[in-house]
Amino acid sequence: MSEFGSLGDGIFSSNSRHSSSSRSSSDRLYPSLFESDEDSPDSDCFSTVSESRSTPPLTRQKNLLYPVNEEVDHLRPEEVRWLYKSKTDKKWHAFIGYDSLRIECRFRALQTIDEDEDIIDNDVISVRGGLYEVDVVLKTCKPVYWSGDESEITRGLWFYEQDWQPLEEDYSQQLEAEHMSKFLGRRLDEFVPSPLKGKKPVLLLLKFEWFYVEWNGPNDVYLYSESMSSKFARAVGNKLGLQRAGSRLQRGYRYEAVMDDKPPDITHLVFVVHGIGQKMDTGSIVKSCIELREKCVIIKNKTFPQLDYDNKRAEFLPVEWRSSLTLDGDTVDSITPNKMLGFRSILNSSAMDILYYTSPLYRSEITQSLQTQINQLFDKFCGKNPYFMPSGGKISVVAHSLGAVITYDILTGWNPITLYDQLVSKVIDEEKEQAQGSDELLNELNEAKKRVIELETLLTGVHDKQNSANSALKFHVDNLFCVGSPLAVFLALRGVRPTPKGTIDHILPQSVCKRLFNLYHPYDPVAYRIEPLILKHYTTVMPLPIHKYDATNKVPYQTMKTKAYAAFESTSRSGSMEKLTEKGDKADTSSMNGTDPEVTGSADTSPSRQPRFSFIGHLFKKKEIKDQMSAELKNLEKMEKEGEEIELTFDKQSRSVSMTVLPVEQAEQTDLEYRIDYQIRLGNFTNSYISLLTSHTSYWGNKDLAYFILTHLFPGLEDS
Repeated sequence: MSEFGSLGDGIFSSNSRHSSSSRSSSDRLYPSLFESDEDSPDSDCFSTVSESRSTPPLTRQKNLLYPVNEEVDHLRPEEVRWLYKSKTDKKWHAFIGYDSLRIECRFRALQTIDEDEDIIDNDVISVRGGLYEVDVVLKTCKPVYWSGDESEITRGLWFYEQDWQPLEEDYSQQLEAEHMSKFLGRRLDEFVPSPLKGKKPVLLLLKFEWFYVEWNGPNDVYLYSESMSSKFARAVGNKLGLQRAGSRLQRGYRYEAVMDDKPPDITHLVFVVHGIGQKMDTGSIVKSCIELREKCVIIKNKTFPQLDYDNKRAEFLPVEWRSSLTLDGDTVDSITPNKMLGFRSILNSSAMDILYYTSPLYRSEITQSLQTQINQLFDKFCGKNPYFMPSGGKISVVAHSLGAVITYDILTGWNPITLYDQLVSKVIDEEKEQAQGSDELLNELNEAKKRVIELETLLTGVHDKQNSANSALKFHVDNLFCVGSPLAVFLALRGVRPTPKGTIDHILPQSVCKRLFNLYHPYDPVAYRIEPLILKHYTTVMPLPIHKYDATNKVPYQTMKTKAYAAFESTSRSGSMEKLTEKGDKADTSSMNGTDPEVTGSADTSPSRQPRFSFIGHLFKKKEIKDQMSAELKNLEKMEKEGEEIELTFDKQSRSVSMTVLPVEQAEQTDLEYRIDYQIRLGNFTNSYISLLTSHTSYWGNKDLAYFILTHLFPGLEDS
């Protein structure tokens, strides 16, 4: 094996993530990174800092690691910077120091291999937080966990000083060769600084097709364009006695690359599952996941920088389950009328996914697709990050729209086929009881029941075979974030109803998922509440508002007071729907905007503003208020009066009769273990009609939502 075969993933060779490496024969390639044998008092005792050291990203100014250069020398690996750019980007983006150093080491190792020799151990290098891999030979950067989004990479030697964008690699190599042939080994103090005014001496000139480069000194290099506009501007400037305008070039990047400039370890993995519409816009979940990740990074850097010091990081991976499905092929498209074909095609590519999932023919295929994709991503991630599970890594799921329903069914193992078989068996048993006098009918029912049992056994075998081949999920889910989800509607249609002793385990057992969140925009037409399916009186309880990410003095959610909706007229529910909606929106919006009508109402107490007291008017007003009370409040008032009467009776009886304690099992549950429904606050200038169309797809770029998810992935952040 080549002596450079171990340089694929960094400067030092190591099979263990937490290990240090001694000096090897390949160190001669990088004299700036290691002491020379002549300078080292004891080369056998040489050791390096472990690669596992993880600190916040560092940016060190040039020449801090080593003495100031007194003579011109070759660029060290720390001064070279590798950059990447996707097809849609206009500018190059620099790799962090940790990534750039490892790429440069692999590049230099490959330069020592003869052309006739085969490239040995040409492993790709994991970069950009482990989400991408770089092939130095092909100079490409590809994503690990999804397709597309490929970038090209370049080796930056010379940079434009104004924006630190690299000069094209071919030109940079020619400039570097000319620079070395002219100035290598020469002392910098030999060259007199160029005058600020007047003509500068040209020590070296290199011409290209569209520009030329002048050296006025080793550290004074300018690039001049050969375009007509640039020539005209220079001619006018010369006549006016102005200095020639060119782009100054810098040799080496402005920051030195250091191994400590690396991201923290991943301690929380988040799978992002898409909903409907992925067939219409393939790859949109990748963009949405990137947008959510970027918003969380912004929130972390601005509000929670201590996460980097604690060596903690949450990583988001997109799960694309729709594109690989064939379902009915093009049958639905073939029966689509030609009129309004564009609009119908949009419906076929989006809303049709809901019908597919409710179909017993395609539901299993959809469920298996999502289940397989998540498990494959998990296996690949653990293979790339073997430290994750042993170090106690946690996993959560952010599921949007229909994706939340599918994820819920996978976690709970809900299967409609079993329920249908039970229903058919029950119907046959009932018919059998009614047909006790007819032997012929009994025989037919017995044959039908045998056939049902055979089919049930066959279907159960197929289902068990599918589960054994890809049984549920290979990990335990800590948090399930349902975003803009219709899960509550699906559960209601399946017969889920609130009970007096309802708990969250009634919906999602804690053994399956520790915490359930239902996040939605108030104008999202697809989203529904979950809490009223557990305890019915939560219909009158408002969901908790999600904090603004930049708000000060945020109240912890567990201590936030519960608020009830404003009381409506009982006739509004059956009569004036417009009045109900108007009042409901007003009360709901005031709460979501963080304002309370009782607090922010008019506080003018001047005598001129106070109405005169009238006893008759007071009686009529009291009667009017009582008539406007909702049915729920009347029931509560009635229950309160009955409770007072029972309490008085109980007090009288307790003097002579010993007190009897009501068993805990008979008491009704009044509060949930924790809140599930959370609602995004509305902006000051929110238009309800526009929000109705855009709210369902607006979650990914919402910083408030990113703040909420980040603080619940790391609960200690909210306390701090």
